[in-house]
Amino acid sequence: MERQPLMSTNDFTPRQLNADNFADRWQPRPDARSKARGEQRYPTDELAWPGLLHGRILRSPFPHAQITGINVDAARELPGVHAVVTAADIPGDNHYGIVFRDQPVFCTDRVRYLGDALAAVAADTPEIAAHALSLIEVQYTELPVLGDPAAALADGAPPLHPGGNLLDSSLLEHGDVEAAFKACAFVVEGRYSTPRQMHVFMETEGGVVIPDKQGGLTFRVGCQSGHRDREQLASILNLPLEQVRVIGLATGGGFGGKDELTMQPAAGLLALRTGRPVRIHFDRRESTVAGVKRHPVELVARTGCDAQGNILAHQLHAVLDTGAYATLGPAVLTNLTDHAAAPLYRIPNVKVTGQLVYTNNSVAGAFRGFGGNQATFAVESQLDKLAAVAGLHPADLRKRNLRTPDDLGVEGQRQQQPCDPRLLLDAALASPLWDNASKTDNGRWLTGVGMALGAQGNGLGNGLPDSGGARLGLSAAGRIELAFGFIEYGQGVIAAVQNLACEYLGCAPDDLDIRLGDSSGPDSGPTSASRSSVIAVEALRRLQPQWRAALQDIAGASADNLSPGRGGLCTPAGELRISYAQLAKLAERLPALKVHFDFPTGPDATPRGRYLQLLIASVARVAVDRLTGRVRVLQLHHITAGGKVIHPPSYLGQIEGAAVMGMGMALLEDVPMQDGQFLLDNLDAYLIPTMADAPEQRVDVIEGILGGDSYPVRGIGELGIEAISPALIAAIENATGARLHSLPVRPTTLLTAMQEQHP
Repeated sequence: MERQPLMSTNDFTPRQLNADNFADRWQPRPDARSKARGEQRYPTDELAWPGLLHGRILRSPFPHAQITGINVDAARELPGVHAVVTAADIPGDNHYGIVFRDQPVFCTDRVRYLGDALAAVAADTPEIAAHALSLIEVQYTELPVLGDPAAALADGAPPLHPGGNLLDSSLLEHGDVEAAFKACAFVVEGRYSTPRQMHVFMETEGGVVIPDKQGGLTFRVGCQSGHRDREQLASILNLPLEQVRVIGLATGGGFGGKDELTMQPAAGLLALRTGRPVRIHFDRRESTVAGVKRHPVELVARTGCDAQGNILAHQLHAVLDTGAYATLGPAVLTNLTDHAAAPLYRIPNVKVTGQLVYTNNSVAGAFRGFGGNQATFAVESQLDKLAAVAGLHPADLRKRNLRTPDDLGVEGQRQQQPCDPRLLLDAALASPLWDNASKTDNGRWLTGVGMALGAQGNGLGNGLPDSGGARLGLSAAGRIELAFGFIEYGQGVIAAVQNLACEYLGCAPDDLDIRLGDSSGPDSGPTSASRSSVIAVEALRRLQPQWRAALQDIAGASADNLSPGRGGLCTPAGELRISYAQLAKLAERLPALKVHFDFPTGPDATPRGRYLQLLIASVARVAVDRLTGRVRVLQLHHITAGGKVIHPPSYLGQIEGAAVMGMGMALLEDVPMQDGQFLLDNLDAYLIPTMADAPEQRVDVIEGILGGDSYPVRGIGELGIEAISPALIAAIENATGARLHSLPVRPTTLLTAMQEQHP
């Protein structure tokens, strides 16, 4: 029986996301069994290739230095070494980067941070490769280190790149901020800082590169965009595009940290030189030193309202330390700027400025939240402070100033909001967590509850090139083959694709072969910006009528009343009449359908911001140790508006997992650097939340979508991290009376602030 396309619902009542309320959609993930049994293959497991060589990369011992000489002769002569390569061996462009190709594969004249690469070796064993690195002689002349944005922007600072140290700047402004502040009855100011954070994926960066007899290469790696990687690698290795294939394997975590090239250029060059497969896999220290981080941000904000609590003016300036190279820093700055303009609130006068600054620190780029959660921390904290001085409950101040779904966005753009944000605010205020607010056990622990709101958009946004595609076909064996270019790296996209395919095509899971992440297949764009679910829905919506027509054409006149269903073409009552295997035998030519389209950017002539929006309210209950300042997160309650829930366990896992990651940023995680040096370079001193820290969490969902059924589904991979930091800070203040402005919350800092509140 033909199924109807996925439709949005008009039900805007929050429902708790659990197996009872979503019994019709609650199934195990298709990859759950193989992962639980240790059968899932990851890039780490790529060891069985005949003739496999092991690669290692030589990295700089200095954060900033001139290279005056390099000698690799001793390394090349070491028994067991098959190749040593430097920049002189690169046949194409020696640079890569998603926005600007400013990062060298191998440095030639200067190193700009400790992760800079100078050479790579391929050897019979990892031990021989490591020893070969120690034999490479590099002469350096140390240069002044720019250890923070202030130093990099100071007069006389040495330029790290030809254009100087200011990589990018932003301005978002409307109204007259200064005049509006003069009319305010209450004004609050705040200085906020957020940390440099590591992705800490379970599997570090790595993979294997296999040469073929025609001079081409296949990259089997952990990555987030096989097609984009292929374009850069072809340029670096001076190969035709058709001779480079990138297969993104099931990856042990990404979160943005594998959006940029990592080991691929070095391993590809070594494979070309040796004619043998080459494997490079970073150990944790190398991942720490060379891997991309979250941007540390300094924010200065001023916000004011009239006597009734109507916000009249908001001003914010942000400085982002992007480290030595650009990667996706400019896009992060743009997204942070949008969020810093308080997109949930109607404020007539706004001025937001930002600076993205090169330093000699670790490279910063894509990370779950993409700058939005850093800005939301400052904005929501400002609203709490403003409510306090105005004598209002924080929820009352928010309710008076929330945008309606009909309001334009902060850049004057039209958006598709999922629902009225007041629904989420009301649901947050009704949370059972408030029943335990501001209590003490008359001993060491103080408890408190706080809340915050957040918004997030899907897609690359701001008019950036953003398109997706898919391929749908029938194999000779009678299997439905559905291919997308995006990659499963733990987020559950394979479960979503399976459920969506069954919904749109009417088939059963056993009828499907789902293929993801191969650059030889359709280009679905990068696996980032929470865009994959939207791409999958739009592709299947477009393919569905073509698929039905193709199968009916194979079956002929007897199929007029038949539609694709479980196992093949079925009657309206669901009775199977012609199996997919039979259709494959009948077909003169097997159907192979393709579709390619732009990601939705809305009706504006000039796309700005992100058209498809999501909303979240997070409520947090914490306990604070009054003797040590330690914070325990006891409970979290999230109310989300992200469209139709396709696979409830994956949805739940994404919201809960993102919240725990946000807890890490708020309470534990930081990669401190001093003069370009890491003060920690491994996980032995880098604290992340463990299972013991994970609190009880509840997720309520609003599935309704305003504005029709065009885009009933949103990607929610980033939504859960959006508001968690300000919610935790509000809960800590509720417990202790102390409001902190810098993340992570350090116990000593909190203890000092508590003592100042109660000397």
